[in-house]
Amino acid sequence: MKVKKNLKQTLKIVKDLILFDSAWNKRNKIKHIDKKAISKLETYRNLVRTSLFDLINNIYPNTCKAIGKKLDNLLPKYIEKYPPSSPILIKAAEYFPQFLQTEKSIMKKYPFISELALYEWLEVDVYEREEDKEVGRHKNKGKNNLVLNPVHEMCTFQYAVPEICENIEDGRKLGKIKKSPTNVFIYRDPKNLSVRFMELSLGTLNFIELLKSGFPTDMVAMLLANHYNIDENNLQHFYSEINKLVKTLIKSRILIQ
Repeated sequence: MKVKKNLKQTLKIVKDLILFDSAWNKRNKIKHIDKKAISKLETYRNLVRTSLFDLINNIYPNTCKAIGKKLDNLLPKYIEKYPPSSPILIKAAEYFPQFLQTEKSIMKKYPFISELALYEWLEVDVYEREEDKEVGRHKNKGKNNLVLNPVHEMCTFQYAVPEICENIEDGRKLGKIKKSPTNVFIYRDPKNLSVRFMELSLGTLNFIELLKSGFPTDMVAMLLANHYNIDENNLQHFYSEINKLVKTLIKSRILIQ
């Protein structure tokens, strides 16, 4: 029974250490643990703490800047709610956006903060994502066999997250930020593997969504002309604008051949 009790106490101590509980040594009876073992556990605690703090700061630089000093209190709560379930360190930061959404005091002060964190996480996620090996089967059979870049994420944010991100990077004061729905296409450049972002107008969003449905570019142009009730007098101009959009998307490597 004593061994079982000591084991429970040891597990509790290790858990508190991993969760960076500064009062762990006051709350737990640690006499049965060797002092050298305690010292090693403290060293491990500091290494884990530093690694996780660095990881969160590297993945979410602008989110962390916005939160400021309150981050020190948030991280132990985050690890307790979302304990690492993978040996891959980067995965330990995956649920930070969801976690922030549940933090009422932070969300009240910075209502955009969970979206900003998601925006920053997606840069990492898209970079690490494997390319769809089946993409060849989904190629549009229209002009030039164009296909939508398969390594991407398309999001509609309730706040102008790219602008907020830029303001934080430039050191500008944020002030009160109102909702401003913003569509963003986040994708990996197939040539240099860098992650790129493009804000989308409603028209471009509709164009890309139809491409995602499997329609070729020429069919998409016809469907949009019908959707927007483009009359015959303006049809050629509309198709000309669609061609310009296609060229822009090819140049940006959102559309690839």
